[in-house]
Amino acid sequence: MGSFARKRGRDLKKKAHTGDKKAVREYRQARQAVKESMVNQLKRDHKCRRESIHNLMACFLMTMHESYGFGRDRLLRLRDKMQSEFDAIVAGNVSVEEIAGYLKSELDLDIDILEKDPNAGHYRQIEFKVIQQMSSSFLMALLDEFGFKKKHLENAYGYVIGLSNRLDEKVMDFPELCAKVDAVINKGKGAKNNGEKAA
Repeated sequence: MGSFARKRGRDLKKKAHTGDKKAVREYRQARQAVKESMVNQLKRDHKCRRESIHNLMACFLMTMHESYGFGRDRLLRLRDKMQSEFDAIVAGNVSVEEIAGYLKSELDLDIDILEKDPNAGHYRQIEFKVIQQMSSSFLMALLDEFGFKKKHLENAYGYVIGLSNRLDEKVMDFPELCAKVDAVINKGKGAKNNGEKAA
């Protein structure tokens, strides 16, 4: 919704107050158009955020599978812990800046999770925010749930960046990555269920 639409709405509102029936009708139509525009923008923002979260989760899980040999159980533990950390960030219980400060002061770990591009477009800004939140969640989950220290956290985050570069270079795409993660998680699930049936 641009400033033009808001200005037009204000102008029509002034005319509507004078009792002009056509202006009243145009004002109501303009107001409805502005509301619809806002709702549609919120829906697009939510879709962008949801897709970014899904794709990043796949990146983090695949990195831990490929680089550290995480199987189904540890991947699910990591996913659940990351979700818990992410929910705390979104709820405002802890901020990305506080997590970065903690990692710096306690572990002397300086990872660029606060990096931003002020010239990026609207949807890219949404992606940057999700990247910051998910990266913070990932590092804290590895620290809290798996006891990773500075060296392993740096390595794991470096592996994530490497996978991200492969995605940027189109060596792999997100649907392919998500399918691989699903296969790892479902493969372990199938083996577990087969063992239960045999017992």
